Amino acid sequence: MINEETVHVLYLKEQLQLKKQKDKMHFNLHAWKELKNQNPDFWAWIQWEDNLVSQPIVIDTGGQQYLHLSFKQEKSLSGTPFIFDIEAKNKVIYGHHVGYGTSDSVFTNLANLIDKNQFYEHQKFYLCLEKKVEEYTLLLVGEKGTWDYQQKEFHNTSEFYSWIQNARETSIVYDDSLNPRYQDSYITIQTCKDSYSSKRIILLAIKTDEYVLHMD
Repeated sequence: MINEETVHVLYLKEQLQLKKQKDKMHFNLHAWKELKNQNPDFWAWIQWEDNLVSQPIVIDTGGQQYLHLSFKQEKSLSGTPFIFDIEAKNKVIYGHHVGYGTSDSVFTNLANLIDKNQFYEHQKFYLCLEKKVEEYTLLLVGEKGTWDYQQKEFHNTSEFYSWIQNARETSIVYDDSLNPRYQDSYITIQTCKDSYSSKRIILLAIKTDEYVLHMD
């Protein structure tokens, strides 16, 4: 079943044809709209620069139903990556680590980024929305701890920079060359460290670019 779901996601990815050429992003708008027709909860496609991860992201209404639903809304062990709040400054995306079937399933490969070399090798990813493509760069990776990575909004700059400092102190890898700012947008990704424990891997990324679309 998991292999079948992975094959289906690969098929969707091939139809979308998301690719970067120099300073332009290309994708098949008709395929994007077809994804929306297939599942009205579809929000965006997340794709790592080197295809480490390439998955649809759906909006969950709050019941966490996509923990156990495929993109086709069928019962699933691997589920579908999902988000609750698409308007937040810090958008939090959740997805499974699947230790059986295939390493390409959902967010399984992201657990490897706790290794420093792997982190810097796979630091960029893209979020393909209907009208734009956003580029994100990983700021840090860590394990779930005292840092409130699910905080979505900040009342002022002091609260935000305190949040960033806490994130830095609890991180495993942190890119000091990046300069997180209050006015920037962020994506946090939560996944499991493995398929048999309750440990969580947390990745925080900064929006670093936005591309004019060139639709195929």
